[in-house]
This record gives sequence, structure tokens and C-alpha cells, in this order.
Amino acid sequence: MSETHFDVTLKAWMERAADQIRAMAPKTAHARGQQALVLAADLLDEALLPYSAAVAEALAEGEEAARAAEAVAEADVAMDGAYERLYATAQSNYYGAVADVSVNAARLKDRLDRGMPLPPSGFRALGLDRSRAVMEGALTYANDALGADHAVVVDAQAAYDGFVQARKAANAENSDAVLAMQKLFAARDEARRAYVAARQFVEGALSLNENESLRQLMLPVTAIYKGPGRPGGSDSTDTEAPESGDVILNDAPPVQPTPVVEPVGE
Repeated sequence: MSETHFDVTLKAWMERAADQIRAMAPKTAHARGQQALVLAADLLDEALLPYSAAVAEALAEGEEAARAAEAVAEADVAMDGAYERLYATAQSNYYGAVADVSVNAARLKDRLDRGMPLPPSGFRALGLDRSRAVMEGALTYANDALGADHAVVVDAQAAYDGFVQARKAANAENSDAVLAMQKLFAARDEARRAYVAARQFVEGALSLNENESLRQLMLPVTAIYKGPGRPGGSDSTDTEAPESGDVILNDAPPVQPTPVVEPVGE
């Protein structure tokens, strides 16, 4: 389960519960039960304001990071094609040069091998960091052997520059996504505490009236990990044991893990 999937679900539960509880409160016969329901709805509404903002920000930053990664992938494909054309041109230039018996063919071959050590198939197999380094070396060689104004060199330089810029943008977007997730973790703690407390108030109010099921209004937080709420069955609490294989989310404030964002690279 992704981080934001949990939060989207909990946010929806809180919104639905707040609406249902607030509508039920004035229809509740027991005065104290009515007060408990109003308090529960107020708790949910207050927590929803910062939580909704944090969820929206995390989703937006995550989408921007994903699109930046797509741009890197596209720039990488463009650089693969540019390297292939540069490699072919460099090879052709080398064989044309060694046709002159007065040149040092061995020296030219060594320079070619150092400048462009991989064939296009080998270049395409590289990760992002290595491909950038190999292309940088290839451009250094090509600028000397072919000239900076050569059409293939100009094309390769543009592809390389586009790739570098795409990676910089992706790194920046990943940083923003990490910060947004950190804010979401803090807002999630507050929202979970409010949800659990509100559920306890609702449980007390319903016990006074003896005519409603808590499960119809507010499922336990752990049920998020079990998919949609199951109709029927006995009411459960927020500390019920999850099914085998479920991820346990305690209602006590957790120690949040450091968010992990996969780097754009090898």
C-alpha cells in the first residue's frame, strides 16, 4: 500500500464520518450522547483542514516527480540515438583518416577507443549516471576529431544538455516530494489521533442510546489495510489483531520512518 493511498482513504473516512455524525447528533435522544457526537464531529473537521492540505500537496508533488522522471526517460532515449549517430560518424571519420598512409593509425585508434569506448548497444545498456559520463567523454573526443560545428556533434551536444537539464529538474522535484511527504507524516499523526478519539466519543454516545452500531459510522483505522469495510459481523476496535500478512498500524503515535524516494539514476 502506498503512503498516499492510506491517507486518501483515511481522509475520505473522516469526511464521511463527520457528515454522518453531525447529521445524527440533533436526532439523538440522550443529551450527553448528543454532546459527544458534536464533539466527535468537531474533532474530525478540525483535523481535516491541515490533513486535506497535506494530502493534496503530497499527491501533487508526487505527480510532478513522476512526470519529471518521464522527462528523464525521454531525454535518455534521445541521448541513446544521438550517441549512435555520433559513434557511426566517428568510426567513418577514423577509417577515412587512416586511408592516408602518412598518419599514425595506431594513435588515432587509441584516441577513438578512449573517446568512444562502447558501441551503441553497450551504451544503451548503461544506467543513467554511466551513460552521462560516457556521452560527456564522447563529446570531448568528437569536438576534437569532428569539430564542434559538425551537425552530428551539435545534435549530440543538444541531446546531452537536454538530458542533464531533465535530471536536474527531476532531482529538484524529488526533493519537493520528500518534503511534502514529511509534512504529510506529521499531519497524518494528528488526523489519526483525532479519528481514534472521535471514534471513542461516538462509541460512548451510541452506547447511551443502545440503538446504533459503531461499525456503521466509523471503522477502525486498521481496517484500511484490509480493504473495503465488510458488512455484518461483530464490531471491532482500533486495537483488534489484523489478519495474517496485514501491516499493523498502531493507534499510538508511531515513530515515522524516513521517507524514501527512489533516485533518478543507477
